[in-house]
Amino acid sequence: MSVDNPNQEYRTREEYKRAKAEELQRKKDAEKRAKDEARQQKDAAEKRVKDEARQQRDAEKRAKDEARQQKDAEKRAKEEARQQKDTEKRAKDEARQQKDAVQRAKDEARKDAEQRARAVARKTENAKQQTQTVTQKTQNVDKQSQAVAPKTKSADQQAATKAPSQKGEKGATSKVKKIEKSATREAQRTIESKNGETEPVSYKRIRIRLIPIWLRIILLLVLVIVSVMTGAVVGYGMLGGGEIAEVFKESTWTHILDLVDKGK
Repeated sequence: MSVDNPNQEYRTREEYKRAKAEELQRKKDAEKRAKDEARQQKDAAEKRVKDEARQQRDAEKRAKDEARQQKDAEKRAKEEARQQKDTEKRAKDEARQQKDAVQRAKDEARKDAEQRARAVARKTENAKQQTQTVTQKTQNVDKQSQAVAPKTKSADQQAATKAPSQKGEKGATSKVKKIEKSATREAQRTIESKNGETEPVSYKRIRIRLIPIWLRIILLLVLVIVSVMTGAVVGYGMLGGGEIAEVFKESTWTHILDLVDKGK
């Protein structure tokens, strides 16, 4: 190449080389930028795809968690409803049993009162019969004493009118003494019988229990069971930090027994 050539683009070869080198460098830079842009676009696309996939997996996981939580909530609600029904049923049974026990206690108290009243009536009837028999005996004794009195008077008159011997007098006086003793004895008996009639009849005070012994035992057992259940609820549910509903599950107590056996 010569400098005088008009079609010549570059004056010297060095300018040509430098221009070519710059052009190659620009092409390389452009290709590098194109590759970088393509790699960035590819990375961005892959990252977007991965993010979308991860978001989709997270959404599916959240949906599964929500579904599981919903199922657990429904299960807990069913268990609570069943427990509430069981407690209501137990409360109704206890109330019915208590009513039956009170009714039985009332019936027993009424029967005892009727039996005692009948016994008192029988005793009063027996006392009346005894008083009637005693009055009859006293009347008989009065009649006998009235019949003996004229005999004693006649004996006195005969002893006074006649002049018997000393032996006869002694026999008569002994007979009179015997008659007087019998009369005095009968009079004492009548007086004792009358005193026995006039004495008031002493009645013992009858004690009626409002709550019988067997009902007290049942109430004691019920109170013991209720105290044990409340202690378990307070110890496990409140102080221990567990759920109160788990106290009434059999699996909780089996787990506790397993831990105790392993500790031994």
